[in-house]
Amino acid sequence: MEKNPVISNIVDAFKVLDLINKKAELGITSIAKELNLPKSRVFRIVKSLEEVKAVKQNENTNYVLDYQLLKYANGINNNNQISSIAESYMKKAVALTGESVNLGMQYGQNLLFLKRIHGDFYRLQATLAPIGDLYTSGAGKLFLSQWEDKQLQNYFNGLPTRTVNTVNTYDGFKNQQKSILETNISMDEEEYEYGLSCIAAPILDKNKTIIYAVSISGPTSRLKHKGMKFITNALQECAQSIQEELIDLDFQLNI
Repeated sequence: MEKNPVISNIVDAFKVLDLINKKAELGITSIAKELNLPKSRVFRIVKSLEEVKAVKQNENTNYVLDYQLLKYANGINNNNQISSIAESYMKKAVALTGESVNLGMQYGQNLLFLKRIHGDFYRLQATLAPIGDLYTSGAGKLFLSQWEDKQLQNYFNGLPTRTVNTVNTYDGFKNQQKSILETNISMDEEEYEYGLSCIAAPILDKNKTIIYAVSISGPTSRLKHKGMKFITNALQECAQSIQEELIDLDFQLNI
């Protein structure tokens, strides 16, 4: 009799990934209960996925999706579409300001950069990863600004600092949230890396929900020399142009 070619461990691994993606974060016990699998089996699967950077353990000891999966996320048609639509407007902003322009979206509890067009070279741009924390970036804070208080309290629980400017507490972020909601502008002032700042603006859907964010990043001293108002105006024009085209196309995010 021919053996079943299906490898059960791989099937169960994708069940684990699907569940974590649905729930945002889960512990091994919860995964085992949800999938009705032995805890020891789930433990081995999760540790294997962690080894290949498909999942990672957060500060709450739960597991979330990690960056290795993002190469597949980048292949999703809608993300390719938004990148294509945004590219010309991003290039215009780069030509106008000389600084790097980034397009990002929330991915679970992280920020995923879908596209980045570099401006004038600066050393720190090589250190910017395709995925990062929401709380250490201007773009990420835009998404956080829409979260409910309870969700924010759970998120801002033991987050590490990267610089002395990093805002990693609930109370600290609440002080920023009001300004972000009023101005539709968010800033990272050397919170991710010393010497690096960025300004971010939202891209809204027809329901006024933030679906993407566009940001301009560069050396703090250079941005200030060029003028933060000038940089902000160029950024807002870029974000508004992308948003108008998406709404005209009745674009919907399905991820």
